[in-house]
Amino acid sequence: MLSESSEMYLQAVFRLSEKGNDVTIGQIAEAMGHSLSTVSEKVRKLTDQGLLLHEWREGVALSKEGKRRAGLLLRKRRLIETFLVNMAGYSPYEVHRDACRLEHVVSDRLTEALDKLLEYPTHDPHGHPIPTTEGTLKNTDTVPLSTAGPGTTTTISSITATDIEMLKYIDMLGLKPETKCIILEKAPFDGPLTIDIEGRNIAVAHNLASMIEVVIRDKKHSKVPS
Repeated sequence: MLSESSEMYLQAVFRLSEKGNDVTIGQIAEAMGHSLSTVSEKVRKLTDQGLLLHEWREGVALSKEGKRRAGLLLRKRRLIETFLVNMAGYSPYEVHRDACRLEHVVSDRLTEALDKLLEYPTHDPHGHPIPTTEGTLKNTDTVPLSTAGPGTTTTISSITATDIEMLKYIDMLGLKPETKCIILEKAPFDGPLTIDIEGRNIAVAHNLASMIEVVIRDKKHSKVPS
């Protein structure tokens, strides 16, 4: 059994490394809100346990066993979030706090019972894929909305923001998984994007757009102004 702290560290490294890059001690410290010395010591202990891979002055990566355990933790978290939205009346932007508490106490048996109750969902309410019973995660070919150029037609895949107020605002704008949006204009110097979403033109700040993962559908569209 891993401690709650160890589980949080594994999940942090898992999320930070989803794009395939090794993670730095500094990135983990920022994600966890801990000092560099605290993170360094925890990384050393998890490395000794065979859950992380780390050499002096090198990046941090999950070992094969660490990746499996992190995937199973993420599976538990995303099934809990799906249950809270689908069965308990939560909004997608309300689930983080309670899901974070529950994921450390819900048993593997209850996790699989939730999966069956929910009829084996493949994605959570934020559009994130739910890992398999082996802890593996299917890679999706997505990019941040902020990187898409004018004229691009996209479909929103997932929302990566975790701040409750930001999630609430994104939801209010109608930026939800499976929603089609077209980039009409893109202001320079990290300015806002103007997008068409279901016939409405809205402005989305660059930092907000960077937290919305999309699938590119088409790079040309007639509605883009000349």
